[in-house]
Amino acid sequence: MTFWEDRPQTVAVIPDAFIFLTSGMNLALGLGYNYYSVTTHFQFSWFIGVVIGALLSAPLVHILIKRYFVLLSSFLVVVAGILYTVCPDDPTALIAARYINGIGTGFITVPFIVHCSEISATRKRGFCLGIEQFCTAVGIFIQATYIALWNESNDISPTCVHGIFCLSFGLIALGLAFVVIESPIFFIRRANDAAAMQCLTYLQLPAVLSDEKKLLLDEHKNYVLKNEYLGTSGSFVRALGPLLRMILFSSVIPFTFSLPYTRQLIIGTVFGMNTTRQWTSVVCTALRVLGALGAISMLDIIGRKIVNLIGLLVMAGLGIGVAVLFAYIGNWQNEYQMSMTCVFLIIIQFFGGLCAPTSTVYLGEAFPMLLKPYFIAFCICVQCAVHIIVICTFSMNLNSICVYDTFTYAFLFVCFLLFIFTIPETKLTTLSEAQERFHAWNHLRSW
Repeated sequence: MTFWEDRPQTVAVIPDAFIFLTSGMNLALGLGYNYYSVTTHFQFSWFIGVVIGALLSAPLVHILIKRYFVLLSSFLVVVAGILYTVCPDDPTALIAARYINGIGTGFITVPFIVHCSEISATRKRGFCLGIEQFCTAVGIFIQATYIALWNESNDISPTCVHGIFCLSFGLIALGLAFVVIESPIFFIRRANDAAAMQCLTYLQLPAVLSDEKKLLLDEHKNYVLKNEYLGTSGSFVRALGPLLRMILFSSVIPFTFSLPYTRQLIIGTVFGMNTTRQWTSVVCTALRVLGALGAISMLDIIGRKIVNLIGLLVMAGLGIGVAVLFAYIGNWQNEYQMSMTCVFLIIIQFFGGLCAPTSTVYLGEAFPMLLKPYFIAFCICVQCAVHIIVICTFSMNLNSICVYDTFTYAFLFVCFLLFIFTIPETKLTTLSEAQERFHAWNHLRSW
């Protein structure tokens, strides 16, 4: 089968992609890419919304079809977009919009990961799951670009522009909900083999019944039987090891794009580039998009593990340089030192984009079926908790930057060393095979 024949699998997640565009914009809005000063509550409110949405969706994944999640999440994104557009100067309305968009994001993320991992062919699962982080990166780029190029003479509010983007993307996602193709595993668990076979027929071109699709149905049925045989208690025990590793993995992702990173880039641009125009934010977020695009293109070819390890190692190495340059207050007003800082931070974003999609892919592969939504939701909550802690504790001074940089890049390097041994390579594996690999601990030879 070719990439073209698997095209319906990508088409089926297009509505989710538009929702994740708004997620990236709201993520960037809370992490420093805003035109006016905002409160700490405004910054972390979106992450609390994501936690709420993820926790609400987890118990519903095995009950509701995917289309319902898309419809409700799109509706919430549209409502938030309307609030941003209509009330750009009302702090209460804007915080409400942040919460609502966050809930919509969390509500779609868990079912997206579960659904996408189940409908994707083994040769394409990395690409399809990586779409989440790629679209998030594109959303970050959109937000950073229009904020960096904004002019005070514009008649419209930048918050209103943000709302128009969110409203537009939400309406597109709402209108495209009909392209969603349900997971065959959802119907197999309900003993509806006819509906499962119909889903498999639509997921690969040509959309006709074939012997290959019959074999694929049997493979899915074996996957369901194997996981249901484990039961809830057995699934919990088998998921504890993968959960510990994915918690650590999920903790890494917030450090690839954070509030301190944005603040340091601003300082580097002002003192290193002799300009207040934040063109560097456009370049670095564009490189993040390129990094994410490169990652999703390679995940099913050279593998998830090597892509992730390269991203972690380069970020840790360059980050140590950033930490050293910011460790002395005299360097802050040194044009050469700060220009070097900008270069390092810009390059870091490319490798951050390279690393981020692997987290979504591994979340879709690591856990047994019965408890998968709950553990995915928990890992998403961990990511949001890290962002919230950083937002609430970070202040723009020498001591805070030194502590943050030292911890962050040492943490990334430690994770690089740990992941060499503990994270498996899962390219071209079925979900059952991927789960078996995660069940083992030693993966030094798994490349």
